[in-house]
Amino acid sequence: MSHPEFPEQPPVPRELSRIPIIPLWGQLIVPLQGDITDAQAAQLCSDVLRDIQRTGARGMVVDISGLWLVDSHLCAVLARLAGSARLMGTRTVLCGMGADVALTLQSMGIQLEGVETALGLEEGLALLGIRAVGARTVESEREAAQNLADEMLGLSPVATGTSRSPVS
Repeated sequence: MSHPEFPEQPPVPRELSRIPIIPLWGQLIVPLQGDITDAQAAQLCSDVLRDIQRTGARGMVVDISGLWLVDSHLCAVLARLAGSARLMGTRTVLCGMGADVALTLQSMGIQLEGVETALGLEEGLALLGIRAVGARTVESEREAAQNLADEMLGLSPVATGTSRSPVS
């Protein structure tokens, strides 16, 4: 039994193969997903640098958590992109790197000089000074934990200006 031949697919239009560059509060977010071809990487560099010039972005987060493969060529492209962005006054943070990718890059001796790293997008944006309004800081987390502990122990709240003592 033979399978019918599938018609050849038309080439993907150039606009659809482009990697999105998302402007957000004076920063750029560049989510990389799947397998990045050499042509897409080259186009990405020119698009990002054009957008930096157009928007005056102060920072850029490149999220690689969706990549299937990070090879030495892509690392070299990201390093060149970060270096070029730095020359234009834009900080680059690379986020979403998995343990296997980090080990591979380390074993190959690949250095990403001038590129800051973060575990995730939120931490990457925080490195650039972007935080959600009302987001808890380390200090507010500690204060909330202390208030909860005081409440559980039956101690009076600190906000009243009294010392912590058991409530009668």
